[in-house]
Amino acid sequence: MQADYALRTHDPGQVQAALAALAAEITRATRSTQQLLALGRSDTNAIDMAGLDLAALLREVALDLLPQARARRIDLGVHAVPPPFPAVADRQLLREALANLVANAIAYTPEGGTINLLAGGDAAGWSVGVEDNGPGLSEEERGSLGQRFRRGTRAVAGGSGLGLAIARSIAQRHRGVLRLEARGAGPGLHAALWWPRGDT
Repeated sequence: MQADYALRTHDPGQVQAALAALAAEITRATRSTQQLLALGRSDTNAIDMAGLDLAALLREVALDLLPQARARRIDLGVHAVPPPFPAVADRQLLREALANLVANAIAYTPEGGTINLLAGGDAAGWSVGVEDNGPGLSEEERGSLGQRFRRGTRAVAGGSGLGLAIARSIAQRHRGVLRLEARGAGPGLHAALWWPRGDT
């Protein structure tokens, strides 16, 4: 519709508006397609467990999403505590899960807010997560979100409800869990993917 309108109108301003709307739709459709493909990979691909540097992974994801955070004046930080044992995971899947958690946090954190990427581990396993000072989720929503196409009551326009489902699927492929918890101090959400050591 937007392309057809742009072809028919002779007003340069209207053409630009139609093209901007078309670009936004293409971006949304592309993101949804990428998420569906990621969900398919997380469900079916063989998992490739190998050693990885969790701090480096956090920095990589943060740098990729930094332009989106800056556009909303969000302070995006990285806090990784070196685990006592080298982390082992499927790096590509873990990166996809973390990127979805960060993208969700950017979408829901108010302008000028704060988002921290976190990583750590202990003798039982490892975790990567995202903590923001956005509106957070009710206890009921925290229990139900992560199902495919399920969206929260504060869902922003254009989302597909797949981000948390992808993260949860990837956690399960690692024999782990996706935890959605209220932030320790003040409003916000702490979303963390935890998975156990292979020898536990």
